[in-house]
Amino acid sequence: MTQKSSNPWILDVRVRERNLTKGLITDKEVEKHLQSLPDVGDQSEPFATPQPALAQPEIEDEEDDLDEEEEADEPTPENGAPQT
Repeated sequence: MTQKSSNPWILDVRVRERNLTKGLITDKEVEKHLQSLPDVGDQSEPFATPQPALAQPEIEDEEDDLDEEEEADEPTPENGAPQT
């Protein structure tokens, strides 16, 4: 590495562009590092991760909202109506 540092974080993908811009590392050093990484793809296992931020929001009809409001106005044991 240009600074002769043994810090492994200097090549981290999250800061690599910044370190290249600052001259802390060179493209040649990045390529050398990438070539030295072992191929562990055959040891990987696929898994699913839910992405709630990508889910489409539910759009409610105004009629549904009115029905729910009317039901909420009716006395029920849950909202304090007397039980018989």
